[in-house]
Amino acid sequence: MPVIFARVDDRLIHGQVVQAWLPQLNVDEVIIPCTKRNTRSLNRTLLRLSLPYEYELVFLDTNKIARYAAQTNRRLFLLMDCLQDFTELLTDGLQVTSVNIGGMHFKEGAQKLADNVFLNEDDKHQLRLIRDLGVGIETRAVPNAPSISLSEVLHDA
Repeated sequence: MPVIFARVDDRLIHGQVVQAWLPQLNVDEVIIPCTKRNTRSLNRTLLRLSLPYEYELVFLDTNKIARYAAQTNRRLFLLMDCLQDFTELLTDGLQVTSVNIGGMHFKEGAQKLADNVFLNEDDKHQLRLIRDLGVGIETRAVPNAPSISLSEVLHDA
């Protein structure tokens, strides 16, 4: 399975990803899904500059990622800024066993579930869909931090 790690983080590429996750996971490239929602807001040049040169950065339409992941030998770090993108990838056939929620910051109507994880009703719905598809859901900022299973706390949220 070439998707080594899947992470939802509304900041996308930042210090925790570059300094902690990428070296720990030994990945070859970072994939960021392109959707109708984020195509205009993604600053591809800035994201490329934020990533060390040894990692390839690929932007793909969500409907192409499952096929790409199935055909490549490269070790992939899948990084998206919202849960809806991840849910779409799963329904398109992407095979992933777990997802890390790195940061979903406060927005109107959101409830704090863990440090840096604030969920509104749509987020909770998306997480339940992900859980029901058999994907493990956890949150932690960096690899050596304790993992909190969001799958277990969703029934209370």
